[in-house]
Amino acid sequence: MGKQDNIYEKGNLSGLPFSFNEEVAEVFEDMIERSVPGYKTSQSIISLYAKNFYREDTNCYDIGCSLGASSFSILQGANRAKIIAIDKSAAMIDECERIFKNYENPNSLIFLNEDIMESDLQNASVVVVNYLIQFLGLDERDILFKKIFNALIPNGILILSEKVHYGNKFENQRIINTHHLFKSENGYSDLEISGKRDSLEGILKTEHEEDHILRARKVGFTKVEKILSNLNFRTFVFSK
Repeated sequence: MGKQDNIYEKGNLSGLPFSFNEEVAEVFEDMIERSVPGYKTSQSIISLYAKNFYREDTNCYDIGCSLGASSFSILQGANRAKIIAIDKSAAMIDECERIFKNYENPNSLIFLNEDIMESDLQNASVVVVNYLIQFLGLDERDILFKKIFNALIPNGILILSEKVHYGNKFENQRIINTHHLFKSENGYSDLEISGKRDSLEGILKTEHEEDHILRARKVGFTKVEKILSNLNFRTFVFSK
């Protein structure tokens, strides 16, 4: 277990935008579990789908892998899978390599520190993208979906988890307030919640859940399932 997240204990005094740096990597496990409702359930779902959809002699990708939680979930479901975990943050990849350095089958797990927009994806049966799309530009989102679709074998799947917003501003504010209450119940102060929100301003840009569904259908995914909904967080499975 990593350190407790107290990065914004005094607010965002520096005024700097949020970054997946060494400071965040050290507390990321605590941060995401206390900030994302349904996070552990989404990881269990990844294991189940990996068990059902992984095919021998194919690749599984954990895109935007952060500390490798989804990679571990894939291995729980398909322990013979070859997993390629990719993250743009050098701090996250360094921490991944530390966490998994004693893993019993190191050849099944490859960590790459690179920009996913430059990555070569191929021969995939399972692709996981957790809370990454919201940090990309709109044009990059379309390109990445197409790249993933092209890399998947027939009947391969993309498991996507994202924070979303609502079209109605009153409903949107209601769910935001409830999410803030969720964070408060997990020990974050109002100052911490406000500090992190300010640091993410202009960095994290959510979409409506329909935007993700339409994007998936546009690139060719034939089956779309919303399998998890917790406040303003969603998990989808898109099948080729």
